[in-house]
Amino acid sequence: MRKIRLSLLFIILYFFISHAVAQPFSPAGAQTLREQMNLIEKAHHVSFVYDSALSLSDTYTGESLAGLSLEQALERLFSHTHIIYKVQDNHVLLKMKKTGKAKRWTVSGHVRDTQGETLINATIYDLTTRKGTMTNEYGYYSLTLSEGEHQLRFTYIGYEQQTVSLNLTQHYVQDISLEASRQLQEVIVTADLNSPVTGTQMGKRSLSQADIKNGFALFSSPDVVKTLQRTSGVQEGIELASGLYVHGGNSDENLFLLDGTPLYSVNHSLGLFSSFNADMVKHVDFYKSGFPARYGGRLSSVIDVRTNDGNMQEWHGSYRLGLLDGSVHFEGPIQRGKTSLNVGLRRSWLDLLTDPAFAIVNATNKEEKLRLNYNFHDLNAKLTHIVNNRQRLSLSLYSGGDGLTAKNDLDDGSDGRIDIEKMDNHMRWGNLNAALDWNLTLSPRLMANLTAVYTHNRANISYWDDWRYGTPDNLEINHNEHSTHSTIDDLGYRAQFDYRPSPRHHIRFGHDYTYHQFRPQTKSELFYIGTNQGDTIRNSSSNRQTGHEWNFYAEDMLTLSDRWSVNGGANLSLFRVGSKTYAALDPRVAVKYQLRHNLSLKASYTMMSQYVHKISNSFLDLPSDYWVPTTEPTRPMHSHQWAAGIYMQPSRQWTLSLEGYYKLTRHLLQYNSWLGLEPPAASGDTEVMDGRGLFYGLEADAQYKNERVQVDAAYTLSWNKRKFDDFYEHWYYDKFDNRHKLNITARLHLTKKTEVYAAWTFHTGNRMTLATQYVKFATMPGYEEDIHDDFHQGGHTFWENRQDFIFERPNNIVMPAYHRLDLGVNIHHRTKHGHERIWNWSIYNAYCHLNTMWTKVKQDNDYRFYVKCYGYIPIIPSFSYTIKF
Repeated sequence: MRKIRLSLLFIILYFFISHAVAQPFSPAGAQTLREQMNLIEKAHHVSFVYDSALSLSDTYTGESLAGLSLEQALERLFSHTHIIYKVQDNHVLLKMKKTGKAKRWTVSGHVRDTQGETLINATIYDLTTRKGTMTNEYGYYSLTLSEGEHQLRFTYIGYEQQTVSLNLTQHYVQDISLEASRQLQEVIVTADLNSPVTGTQMGKRSLSQADIKNGFALFSSPDVVKTLQRTSGVQEGIELASGLYVHGGNSDENLFLLDGTPLYSVNHSLGLFSSFNADMVKHVDFYKSGFPARYGGRLSSVIDVRTNDGNMQEWHGSYRLGLLDGSVHFEGPIQRGKTSLNVGLRRSWLDLLTDPAFAIVNATNKEEKLRLNYNFHDLNAKLTHIVNNRQRLSLSLYSGGDGLTAKNDLDDGSDGRIDIEKMDNHMRWGNLNAALDWNLTLSPRLMANLTAVYTHNRANISYWDDWRYGTPDNLEINHNEHSTHSTIDDLGYRAQFDYRPSPRHHIRFGHDYTYHQFRPQTKSELFYIGTNQGDTIRNSSSNRQTGHEWNFYAEDMLTLSDRWSVNGGANLSLFRVGSKTYAALDPRVAVKYQLRHNLSLKASYTMMSQYVHKISNSFLDLPSDYWVPTTEPTRPMHSHQWAAGIYMQPSRQWTLSLEGYYKLTRHLLQYNSWLGLEPPAASGDTEVMDGRGLFYGLEADAQYKNERVQVDAAYTLSWNKRKFDDFYEHWYYDKFDNRHKLNITARLHLTKKTEVYAAWTFHTGNRMTLATQYVKFATMPGYEEDIHDDFHQGGHTFWENRQDFIFERPNNIVMPAYHRLDLGVNIHHRTKHGHERIWNWSIYNAYCHLNTMWTKVKQDNDYRFYVKCYGYIPIIPSFSYTIKF
């Protein structure tokens, strides 16, 4: 009896345990395929990924899946269905067996904020099929999916995400408005297709307006170029200047685009400020490698700047007053929801103080009259009109310029004698750009953008000096005049097409044409009038060159599998000048291999061609510089760049990357500097040297970001070499061959109203050329001994025992390392009328390290050389006050 009771107890216990274990897979508890899949997800900690067209409502009548491995359970569940499966990491991918072509429909539209502003690089992700896409530079997206139910998630950094459920049975237009996040810090977007970890594009950095207005700015004036200077692979050149030397390239090798139109002059005040008004900037895409085929015309980088369209719902504006400049900005609807206007003006204001100050000084000084006036301005205007949900028109205008006037009138005559000297200098340089855009949706999968563009660049210098001395009856006159006038006029059009036949293909193709007209001119006159003699020397030089440039491009962002993707394309360019036509076919390819969801490998190859060049003898942006096209004596510049990298996101807060690049350039142009600061206009294309460049290095980037803190670190290890046979027969290091460069920036939100910023910059010093020997030359035969250096006798010059320096290699020494710390703080306050006030305090070079700007070479008594370095830029505090309404 006891054995029977034990047997019954054992049977009951066995039944209970087996029932408990089998319960998750019991057909009675979960009759459909979908319900069985839910239980498998819980038991094996996996997730299913499938197309919404799959029918999962069929009843499962098979045996229990209890106690089976994942592979066995899947095989038993789907063995008698139309579904095939594949296990990948913690995901189970389901597909329908190919029995016929499923219907596919396209959902498309625009992503905007609540004010009607289009959002660039917003992510659209289908939670059902795990497929996604991004908006383009016009805020447009297109995603083709199978028929059925889908959940689309729309995300953008700094905005609340939005999820929309759709049942696709036809092509569908879905415009989305995202609301700005009210959290303290930017929302961290998951599944961001613009992330360096998940995207195929490499060597790209995207900036929003918030990234530019980050809490610190030189003279409290936010600056696009100085923000990019903190990027790895970029050298800033000379301190304070807005130089941009990317992967060893020159400043003229950067393609600056403002709403699709090129800018030739991108700096003010010899580089203190860039030409981009931060109040107008919506988005910046910066490329330093892996260039997409749609860009061409420069070798080293692309800076694509897009401005805001303007608020479509209500009028807003702002005023800002800084240490050296101020700005005003207005935007709002002309017709609510249809037409908007966005206007921004930035101008320096020191001349408003210097003119009255000099007027007071001149009123108290009857002998000498002085005037010094400098100003710069940027004026942006954009008019946008939405015709309907398929068409949009916009007109963008930009005017930017610098003006410098310096006068000095001195009357030092007395007792009937005349002694008058007058000097007058005028400099004017800048840009005028216009772009008319017609954006239209031709079909749910095809968008087109047609643009008419005009660019005008000018640089004018005039100088004259007049000196008169003597009496009215015996007067000597020395008069010297010099002027330079250089203009560029570009007129053309662009046709761009964006075609997305499926989530695996994103095809772009297009064509553009530009008519170039270059007109550099120089003129000088010198005359002397004396009592019994006079002489006049006149010299003028001018040139007019026209060029025709065509570009054709096609590229395809292709997803080959869940791990492999490639962006391949080509850019065909033609350039005709005079009777000569140049052609280049530049291939572009980038490949990504996704090792894990948070780890990827990338590699790219790009070839670039450049047909216009800047002739300059300085590392500063001067109005004496001018641009010239490729002509018959010169050749187009070409570059080949290979790049590879690894990208990782170990956690939600951390993003890490390591990139390497190797770049070769041909037909670099270097102005013959011994001809003076100003190149001759008529022969600027012949007074140059043809050379090569070799640039390679490693770039490491790290970012930590949470709700309050963002820390970025960018390190560059690089080698920059050049070779000009007419100058030096071997390879030598470039002036800005900064071997090591490290930038660390941190931004902290202390409270909802206060944010602080710090940035530390370090790089190896720039290079300079130092003589390595000081030798005596042999005595020339036929001359007397004991005569040294220059000695004039009987009209002859003797060179005996002459001593001179020997320079063995250009840029052979490295100056002291450069480093500084910048600090900034923003304090926000909202008034009782709802207006926002922002106080910014910035400190440049906080610990006042005087970095080398000028050197002096001396020789001691032992004939050894030593270099003394001089620095002039101390700590610079600044402030600005902004009010938004």
